Amino acid sequence: MIKKVCWFLTVLLCLGMLGCSSQKDTASKKETVPPKERMTIVMGTNVYKRTGPGTNYQPNGFYQHGDYVTIVDCSNKRWAQVENADKTKTWIMYDYLAQYVYGKDKTTPEMIILPRRSLGEAMVDILECELFSKAEVQLYKYSDSSSEIVGKLTPEKKYPIVDYEIQALLGNEVTYNNKKVRLLAYLGEGIYAYYVDGLTYKGDFKTNQLDDGSKAVEWFKVKTETGEGWFCLSKHIKDFHGAKPFGLFFPKGT
Repeated sequence: MIKKVCWFLTVLLCLGMLGCSSQKDTASKKETVPPKERMTIVMGTNVYKRTGPGTNYQPNGFYQHGDYVTIVDCSNKRWAQVENADKTKTWIMYDYLAQYVYGKDKTTPEMIILPRRSLGEAMVDILECELFSKAEVQLYKYSDSSSEIVGKLTPEKKYPIVDYEIQALLGNEVTYNNKKVRLLAYLGEGIYAYYVDGLTYKGDFKTNQLDDGSKAVEWFKVKTETGEGWFCLSKHIKDFHGAKPFGLFFPKGT
């Protein structure tokens, strides 16, 4: 009987040691920070709802500015399939979608992801371009430098762009059309994105009367030999070669 008790205690001790070892191993691994909660909102008036991902598909209604949707299929580069408030599913161009990123405060977003853009008058699609690195750049799992590092860019190589985000924090409060608004980002030619009454708009501001105060950065997701990852281009502009007339972006095949 005594031998059985001793044997049983020995087994428990061994299991306890294994459990402690497992906890230490888990603690030693860097935890992956999940992406923050996002809400997707339409920026634009009378934007077509499409039955498929393209202008060749028939419209079956309109979105209005401020409509909330949920992205259910983002496999297409230019079009997103979304679920509407009535649970129907339709397609809309990414150019009309903004995303509100929330932290602990669920009433005011801590960041707004602005709609995608094209390059100048030529309207070159950024997702059809590559970036040509000059230096080693770390890649993250998400568009957030607190997330897991998943790789790096090697100098003197071109990397195809697979996704990107314009992340804007709420900037200075200014008066526009007799309202107090918060600036988000300068979009060029006197046009700013701004936030007011829970919605995001674009407006024609006189830049000489503004102290911008906006803090917008661009994150890019690129494809490498080993996978995909994100990095903040705004912090690494000097680490990439330029390509006239499109700045840092090389159209594929050039």
